[in-house]
Amino acid sequence: MPDDTGPEGVLTLICLTCGAEKFFDQTPPPAVICDRCSGTTFRSYFTPTEADEATISQLEQVARSIALDGESPDISADDVRELNDF
Repeated sequence: MPDDTGPEGVLTLICLTCGAEKFFDQTPPPAVICDRCSGTTFRSYFTPTEADEATISQLEQVARSIALDGESPDISADDVRELNDF
């Protein structure tokens, strides 16, 4: 159901103790407890489900073109070496 208080999306809470994830598409309860380790400290990530200008711009910036018959035209050898540094 649309809400006038902010964008529509999914809130992901990741337990800092064990890494378990909890997902909410509505407002989460005031106190969340991890089902796996009973931890109470979470890192939160919000993923919008509605396309807005910021989301579209971010997707365009990280998009890469691919070619099915060989190397991708936008990738240089330096880009590949850079990925190996991580």
